[in-house]
Amino acid sequence: MNPHRSRVAAVFGTRQGSGYLLGPRLVLTAAHIVEEGGTADAVVLGGVGEVLCDVVWRRKDDACDAALLVARIDMVPDEVSATFVPLRWGELVRLDALENCDAIGFPLVQRDERGNLNSEQLSGRVKPGSSMVSGRYVLESGGTPPQPTAGQSPWSGLSGAGLFCRGALIGVVVTAPTGWHNGRVEAVPVRVIADDPGFREALDRHSSTDVAVEALDELSDREREDHEFEVRYRRYVARRYGQVETLGHGSELGRIVWPLHSAFLALELAETASRQGSRRSAEEAATGKRVQAALHGRRRILLQGAAGSGKTTLMHWLAVRAAQGDLPSELDQLQSSVPLVVPLRALAGSQGIPAVERLLGELDYPAADLQPVGWLARLLDQGRVLLLVDGIDEVQHDQRPQVRSWLEGLLSLYPDTAVVATSRPSAVADDWLAGYDFTVFSVLPMSSADVGMFIDRWFASLRESAWSRFSHHAERYGRDLRAALATRASLMEMAANPRLCSLICAVWLDRRGYLPEDPMSLHDAALNLFVGQRDAQRGFSLTEGIALGLDEQLHLLDALALWMTLNGTTEITQRRAVRIVEEALGRLGAHPAEMAEPALRHLLIRSGVLRVTAGTITFEHSTFRDFFAAHAIVDKGHLGFLVNHAHDPRYEDVVRMAVGHSRRDANELLLDLVERGDREPEHRTRIHLLATASLAYAARVDPDVDKEVLRRAEALIPPADDAAADLLAEAGTVVLDLLPDPDALTTEEARAMALTACKVGGPAAAAYLERLHKHTDPAVRERARWGRARIAPVPGDAAR
Repeated sequence: MNPHRSRVAAVFGTRQGSGYLLGPRLVLTAAHIVEEGGTADAVVLGGVGEVLCDVVWRRKDDACDAALLVARIDMVPDEVSATFVPLRWGELVRLDALENCDAIGFPLVQRDERGNLNSEQLSGRVKPGSSMVSGRYVLESGGTPPQPTAGQSPWSGLSGAGLFCRGALIGVVVTAPTGWHNGRVEAVPVRVIADDPGFREALDRHSSTDVAVEALDELSDREREDHEFEVRYRRYVARRYGQVETLGHGSELGRIVWPLHSAFLALELAETASRQGSRRSAEEAATGKRVQAALHGRRRILLQGAAGSGKTTLMHWLAVRAAQGDLPSELDQLQSSVPLVVPLRALAGSQGIPAVERLLGELDYPAADLQPVGWLARLLDQGRVLLLVDGIDEVQHDQRPQVRSWLEGLLSLYPDTAVVATSRPSAVADDWLAGYDFTVFSVLPMSSADVGMFIDRWFASLRESAWSRFSHHAERYGRDLRAALATRASLMEMAANPRLCSLICAVWLDRRGYLPEDPMSLHDAALNLFVGQRDAQRGFSLTEGIALGLDEQLHLLDALALWMTLNGTTEITQRRAVRIVEEALGRLGAHPAEMAEPALRHLLIRSGVLRVTAGTITFEHSTFRDFFAAHAIVDKGHLGFLVNHAHDPRYEDVVRMAVGHSRRDANELLLDLVERGDREPEHRTRIHLLATASLAYAARVDPDVDKEVLRRAEALIPPADDAAADLLAEAGTVVLDLLPDPDALTTEEARAMALTACKVGGPAAAAYLERLHKHTDPAVRERARWGRARIAPVPGDAAR
């Protein structure tokens, strides 16, 4: 019977590992513990002692980590080897978890105080649906995981052990992944080893053993077809969403691309619920939590956050980790789920959201035509889909009920479906999907420590980017920027948004230490970097058959952004874009109409702010589109359009930036916003807070206008609950001057005010939280403590 006690080996190569005897002289082990063409010692229980072995086959790559050793003498006496039964080689083809699986070896955790080895039988369940993209089996421990030993994994030394299921060898243990608190190990499937020609050749040369891998769980033809398509689809998702791009698109534009696992920061989330709808205790509601802890045990999430706050990056991280089958242990409820990313902006131009069987095709999955009939519906029936619905706010206001109806219908038909949906705050109400067990979270701004980590990672990424000429000084640039931000509260507030932090890093690097003072200056500097300098620095002018000056490029970008904004879309067909550029060139009078296509091609290749995807054109970031659209709206005098759409979150940044662009009309625009809010109670809070937030963008505001705007904001203070506090924080630091005396607040109001201060950040917020720190309510005190810790400068930054 296998595993057999006298076939379990300890292997001593470049490091100590484990192994399993295929025969009296053959040891199967892990490649990373031995050297190519080298030797290693091996010993088994009941054997003849340590025996020198030669490495006759070794393969170490992404798919395989295994080696075959041949001992120079028999490792066990004849009477022991006579008890060996033929070894069965097996594989798992279904995704059902199998219990009572074992790996036996000699891990570090079993060494005694003198360092002597001892064996350990790690028993648990094998989860074929985990780590599918990397092609590994996962053995999850059924007991309490051991603690690290001397800073090392407790399973160090188990590498090379055989993984057995139903008496068959199914894998070779190779690693203990991080993030699972030592509760699992991964193994290379023996199918990969057995199919390797080099392994078969070495086995034939040194043994008469024949290897035939049998399926331990049979699949029907349809199940096999589904499984093969799923594996292919998971690999696509892992590659498609596995990188984060932070600058202009195109190889010559200073493009910085991070691997997602490096770029992703586990930001903090705060559960948001009205006083009536909250199911939390006050203590549970007190503080935010990191993503993994916040989402623990939950299968329905509505995630709200400002533009650039990291919502989409979080969705892509969930997609990649789910596709790879290695979600962190806190999200075990989503393990084995197949991620389906639905960016609603990509479906905005279609005739509604397509039926389930057509969804992959509409999402431009290249192999959608190969989808087995009914594949996605079967996954939904099994409760194995993680639906990631990104950008509810990017759908037109009158189309959002259609999105809700689609989700309600889907969840009614497939009630076990897990969903994470994103939106800007208040684009939909917290109870938008009432009755479907959604928990609402808001994405908090980055803490001071998170900003520092983000900057360090951004500059570290230069080594692999087109900006590698700066790589030798990357650490110093990052250190200097962190020190500068530590003394500039207004800039630290902007840097708490990941997208704006990226722009700050880029401008700081390009201008050798220049820091903009306000959001409009930051975007001006960034766009000058992407649009204004690239061709001049690289000597490009007529490579697309047309020379466009900076003003001409900006005029054409204005026209494209204006069309998208007026038509409520985030993308445009190339044919439509050519017509818009043709009309814009005609207004300029500098180029004939037939130059529209070369001009558009120039913008796509050289501007750094546009990209083409599946035949449609979109802006790299909505921030850039809103900046250009706001400029065009102000230039053409269409401020009434913005006032009429100010209640729609899709136009919030356009309104703010229009105030910034309106040197002469800012006062009029702000007063029009105030008056519309006065007239329409259903939109009053949002519009008045938008006007308040826009003050930070204005070059100059008449004192009387400033007073009228702030008077409306003051009427919204204090917020009644966390949901209102979350909305109030969008107005920015200006609301901190309006916060009331903590002693005059009710307990609920004090909790809400603490959340507002936490989200706004800065020295004034820290000072207000200091006053709340002595409140009689323990939840208020805990939230104040947490907020002060988030806002506090990272020790040493200012000194650097």
